[in-house]
Amino acid sequence: MRYSLKFRLSLVSILALVVLASGVAYYLEKAFDSSLSAQLKERMKTQLLVLLTAAEEEEPGRLYIPEVVREDRFNQIDSGYYAFVYSGDEEELWRSFSAVDLDLFLSEKLIPGEYLFDSVNLKGIDYYRLRYAVIWESFDETEHYYLFTLLQEAHLLNSIIDDFRLTLWSGLAFVLVVMTVITLIALQWGLAPLRLIAKDLKNIELGKQKSLESNYPQELMPLTENLNLLIAAEQQQREKYRNTLSNLAHSLKTPLAVIKGLVPSLGHDKNAPVLNEQVSRMDEIIQYQLTRAATGTKGSILSSINVKISVDKIMSALEKVYHHKQVKVKVTVPETARFFGDEGDFMEMLGNLLDNAFKWTHSKVDVDVKEQKGEQYKLIINILDDGPGVPEEKRKLILQRGQRLDEQTEGQGIGLSVVAEIVHHYGGSIDIVSHDNQGAQFELVFPFKRI
Repeated sequence: MRYSLKFRLSLVSILALVVLASGVAYYLEKAFDSSLSAQLKERMKTQLLVLLTAAEEEEPGRLYIPEVVREDRFNQIDSGYYAFVYSGDEEELWRSFSAVDLDLFLSEKLIPGEYLFDSVNLKGIDYYRLRYAVIWESFDETEHYYLFTLLQEAHLLNSIIDDFRLTLWSGLAFVLVVMTVITLIALQWGLAPLRLIAKDLKNIELGKQKSLESNYPQELMPLTENLNLLIAAEQQQREKYRNTLSNLAHSLKTPLAVIKGLVPSLGHDKNAPVLNEQVSRMDEIIQYQLTRAATGTKGSILSSINVKISVDKIMSALEKVYHHKQVKVKVTVPETARFFGDEGDFMEMLGNLLDNAFKWTHSKVDVDVKEQKGEQYKLIINILDDGPGVPEEKRKLILQRGQRLDEQTEGQGIGLSVVAEIVHHYGGSIDIVSHDNQGAQFELVFPFKRI
């Protein structure tokens, strides 16, 4: 499947923005989480030091901490902040008022003087926990082990993280939408010169201009200059080619005419008929090969002609030539119909077919042209007459060089073969239909890949 440059660049840019925004959001979220956890740890250390300051030893191995402490959240039931103190014998010595209805046992041996911060799930609830073990020297110079444990329900911190996450992703989504719009606008503007080139090429194709003449960005100038050189060289080559063919035709015409003029002077010479036949054959071959050479290329690159204008020119000439037959003519051609090729090829092809139609018709000739637009442009030409028609067994035969439907009719039998040659050269098809040998219909179909 082919995709436009705009689609490809837009897709890559948007995917890059999405990946970049997602990566930024992920690392910001992780950084915020780590920062918040670090702040929580420091705050819990401060709370623990407050408890240590408030603690007094009533007797060796027995600490006293006031029921109400300076940290208000330890004084509110189910506040989400809890504190415990255990002895070296894993006996609970004190718990904060906020934890009076909690059924938890948190005594674990730790190395004295070491802070241990972690998260723990206790009875289905997630907590952040800070523990600190201390060796207390009593007034009788004995040492006693005490474990201070602080808990904070994780949802209190997680709610802050969730709010930050929502704000972060909402902000980045807004930025992503804005950047996407800006990217699309930038691509639209950046690719405008390419659309301008396509427009100018279309104008060249329609014959409205002969070269790329607009002001293009510096990066595209080598491309447009080379295209102009290619178009100019191709046009010059075709002109030179046609002039050479024309000169060749004129050069051969005179010698053949002289030879033809000498044939009657031979009288009853036995070689006279043979010579006359060979001269006629030479003339036929020259005309055929010159016409065939003229269709050696598919016309000027990017060139096209207006079908209606060309058909009108041919019909106007033929109506004058066959004025005596009083032919009824019906022409149906869309104004937009175009033939993408050389005008000379088109006139030669259609001129031969219409001349045959006028020659053989009894009273009417119809020309019907249709076009099918899409990724592939298709031109369909139908030429109908009400003459004697073409027998089925001779339909392929008359498209061959030197073959005529009626041997008594003047001509060399190369007209339809030239038509077939041109049609096939442009990748088209030609079909002959005759209904009960009454009238002939020539259908030409040309599929063109538009620029």
